[in-house]
Amino acid sequence: LPAPSRVAVHLVGNLGFYFDNARTTLAEAGLGFVIALAVAMAVATTMVHWPLAERATWPVIVLIQSTPVVVLAPVFMIWLGFGPWPKVLVAALFTFVPFVSNAVTGLRSIDPDAHRVLRSVNASRWQVFWKLRLPSALPALFAAARFCVSLALVGAVVGELYTGSTRGLGYQTRIAQTRSLVDQIWGCIFTLAAIGVIATLVTIAIEYRVLRWHPSRANP
Repeated sequence: LPAPSRVAVHLVGNLGFYFDNARTTLAEAGLGFVIALAVAMAVATTMVHWPLAERATWPVIVLIQSTPVVVLAPVFMIWLGFGPWPKVLVAALFTFVPFVSNAVTGLRSIDPDAHRVLRSVNASRWQVFWKLRLPSALPALFAAARFCVSLALVGAVVGELYTGSTRGLGYQTRIAQTRSLVDQIWGCIFTLAAIGVIATLVTIAIEYRVLRWHPSRANP
């Protein structure tokens, strides 16, 4: 276990190396995060509006949650090759279930009185979604996002470990392990931890700015 000062010296001396690999991992995690959010919103919206779709979809979601994503990584590599997409798909699967679960809960957490008012003026489902359901779901979505930013990062690293990558912090950690480069292993760990903390803080800052109108943000 190297001293933290030794790891810090190693990081400062190799900033370009860690920056380039962190950029690759962050791009894979970010794209997986966005894809998972978009697909989860589409699935959750369908489930909320059509009970039959909900009954048909929940077993699939449970199956995805119960299957270790790491065992699917080699399959994605066979299907999609050695590019970034297997890593992106692994990151998306890591974050999909929390997003879709919170999205369903949030889309249903609407004010019944507001819903009756919109129905009384013949608002369409699309208008109810944009004016009522989506704003009501934002707190639940941000609650999921706070965890999913780190999960997406974990997914990208797992993808790099098991899908034949040639770049990224996960790949460099594996190379450092095979060559017993202890400083590089801890340098990757410190870099990933820093990215996770910064991404979480940015998500929280966006949440507080977007949800200033929400009662939970009101001063006591």
